[in-house]
Amino acid sequence: MRMMTVISALALAVAVPAFAQTAPMNPAQAIAAVAASKTGEVEGTFEFVVASTGAGGFNAYLNSAADYRDPGNLSIVLNTTGRNALKDKLGGHAEDMLKGKRIRVKGIARRVPTGSHFQTRIAVDTADQIEILG
Repeated sequence: MRMMTVISALALAVAVPAFAQTAPMNPAQAIAAVAASKTGEVEGTFEFVVASTGAGGFNAYLNSAADYRDPGNLSIVLNTTGRNALKDKLGGHAEDMLKGKRIRVKGIARRVPTGSHFQTRIAVDTADQIEILG
């Protein structure tokens, strides 16, 4: 009986990390995971409410924080292809249509330098990378 308890505990210890990897990460979890990563990037699923948006050049940005410079901000970068694909899917620009919405994003979060600070960003190239939850 004691051996079964040990085996059950080991099975649970192995199963829990696998489950944790498949659950969506919130911005704080994503930023911590990227900072802890040797490569400066983490592939996964991320979830947050779009608190602010912006556009510059050919890119649009969906931010988890009201101030995109906030160290706790997780940004989605929509390049031209992703931006156009989402415009077709949503019937308008993502930066207008998604503000205040909860989204789930699949991709690779990366720590990137932006002038005097770093940001954690996820590049979105296709509309199917973003799911609108509400």
